[in-house]
Amino acid sequence: MSSTAHSPQKIKLCEHVLLVHFGPIAARIGALLLKRGRLTIREIQRFLNQAPTRTNRGPTDPFTNASTTHTKSTLVSAPIAGASTSYNTGDPNAPVPVPKLLIEQTILTLIQHGCAWHSSTDPDVADPSQEFFEININDVLLRPRFGRYIGIAEDELGDTSARIVKLVLQHGKLQASDIIDRIASEMHTQQIGSTSVPPDAAANGEPPNGTANGSHKRKADDELAGVQAEVARALTVMLFRTYMRPSSVHQYVSPRDKEIKYEAKRRRELRGIPTPKDLQRIREEVRVQIAEEREADWDFAATSVSLGPDGLAAADHRETRRGLVRKKQSAIALASAASKSKRSKSSSSAKDKKAKDKAKDRNGLNGVHSVAGAAEGFDPADDYEIDPSVWLRVHYDRFDVHVRDEIMVDAVREKYNNTAAEVFRQLIHAGDSSMRRSVRDVRSAPISITTLAHKLPSELSLQKGFDRRSFGKDKSALPTRQEFLAEYCAIFSHAEDVSGKSKTSRLMAPASDSTTKTAGGSKVASSLTVEFANVAERMRRDLLRNVVEDKFGGAAIRIMNILRDKGKLEEKHISKLALVSISETRDLCSRLFHASLLGLQEVPKTKDRDPAKTFFLWFVDEAKCRAWLLDHLYQSLARISQRRNDEMRRQLPLLRKVERSDVKQDTVGLLSEWERESWSRLQTVLQMLTVAEMRTEMDVFVMRDLAAGTFVSED
Repeated sequence: MSSTAHSPQKIKLCEHVLLVHFGPIAARIGALLLKRGRLTIREIQRFLNQAPTRTNRGPTDPFTNASTTHTKSTLVSAPIAGASTSYNTGDPNAPVPVPKLLIEQTILTLIQHGCAWHSSTDPDVADPSQEFFEININDVLLRPRFGRYIGIAEDELGDTSARIVKLVLQHGKLQASDIIDRIASEMHTQQIGSTSVPPDAAANGEPPNGTANGSHKRKADDELAGVQAEVARALTVMLFRTYMRPSSVHQYVSPRDKEIKYEAKRRRELRGIPTPKDLQRIREEVRVQIAEEREADWDFAATSVSLGPDGLAAADHRETRRGLVRKKQSAIALASAASKSKRSKSSSSAKDKKAKDKAKDRNGLNGVHSVAGAAEGFDPADDYEIDPSVWLRVHYDRFDVHVRDEIMVDAVREKYNNTAAEVFRQLIHAGDSSMRRSVRDVRSAPISITTLAHKLPSELSLQKGFDRRSFGKDKSALPTRQEFLAEYCAIFSHAEDVSGKSKTSRLMAPASDSTTKTAGGSKVASSLTVEFANVAERMRRDLLRNVVEDKFGGAAIRIMNILRDKGKLEEKHISKLALVSISETRDLCSRLFHASLLGLQEVPKTKDRDPAKTFFLWFVDEAKCRAWLLDHLYQSLARISQRRNDEMRRQLPLLRKVERSDVKQDTVGLLSEWERESWSRLQTVLQMLTVAEMRTEMDVFVMRDLAAGTFVSED
């Protein structure tokens, strides 16, 4: 938010992301807003056209010609925000003036893509006469994951959904009708691209409006209409499952700006001097109000008034998904009518059981991964169709849920085995009962072991995760699948720990008082929840431990673990517990303190606060540790991006030649041997940098986004 001071590493990374995605002008404007805060258009123009300083130079375009070093700088190499107020046109480093129209267009582009906020023009929220702009740095730092989002859409929803996600990411936001027309036209063109074009009517001696051409046109129109219906169906499913979100005006207004204005408005309504309790109550009410505005993007109440049987007016309040229009004839009713004859042949008990299962699928209790409901034609999205006039943007948080699931499954696989990881994957999917899942959730919905045991894939052998000698050789005495599943849940929830010390480290937690029998004969809760916060905290500590061990050694890890468990300690106590000499302890504590990994608490013995009569207690500051590691990860990402730009700049002539259409068709014939070797070497280097960037980005995801809490701003 605007009130938070960003670190230099974070600002540098944001500059590189804006440079790669939007170009040098957007990078300069973004860096200016990050360093100076919210500004108006006039202030942005004034600061951009100032003369540079030696320590204040902006990012350079990777395709800049290095031979123009001693000539006048272009817009690419111009500074971001100089401190000097003089502008000397004879200075070779002086920036080329940026016109106001270009600044306005760049700001508009950044707002379109959600990378910038503007102050509200509502007189109840802000001053409508002045409009300020600031960078939404959180959305900017999410842009390196866009390729992963497209891959997730293709794996989970299909190729059509991947095309939709790619198109919307390229444009920031689009109207549903434009998305359907563009994707359908592209898919239809590809479908008829392999077929030959029908001969011209004039060449065959036929009239221009002949029957053949007319029938071919009608056939093409029918095919295009079918493709449009397919795209509209995919878009409806994506909006219903929150992979897309409706775009509204308040999403582009700074939440901090709204928070300040709402608090000021509520304070003016109070009489007298507000007490601390009043201020706390106002802050809570404002947070709830902003959260309600955010929820209003998804649903809106549709109220219809009708006459009841008693002749009085009755109001019907229904929650309707924004951007989706309920069909006149329910798809569930159609599917029920189609399968009426089949259900009549079954017994009454089978009918009741089937109706209960369908009701669960209809309400979404079994998650979106339920295949049974879709196979019977009871997908809840069939009840709706897309509103062509709604504006849509990609819901990043929904795609991050899939990233979170894969990371946690890999963590379970690393700790246990492959079978335990697959069981944990099924548990996560079963706990995703809500359509509006968020990566910030600290725990999942309750999971019933009895219900999940009947929905596990038949090819998943639960016994493989345990030792063969654990349950004997008699197959008739083997536990059931439900008992095996309960045994996995008992392991994940540390059910044997009676002391309760594992509450902060267990993967699952009991959610009910009823119990069920496990394969080992013990008892475990029949309903549990997946504790995302515990898994995330363990992953953060493991990541921090690895980095600290590489930079400071194993003794530093022992000191930090002791302080984390025991609390605040003196050097002599740390030395005894860590089995490290007092001199080495003092040196390590000082180095960790300068790295912001440890904090120092002074406890004076006397009122004069004499250092000789003061206790100096060391402790671990978790917030500073996380900020320190995040800054190092941001710095690594910025350096990887800079290295990629340097590698591409060195091979700029080769890149321009390879991008030619004739060279793409005949690479071997039009490229010399050394050019092919250079091109292969460049591809290898870029691939290695991409892998390193993806790994570092996942570390950033774990440290910053994973199970961060429900009140973290998503805007």
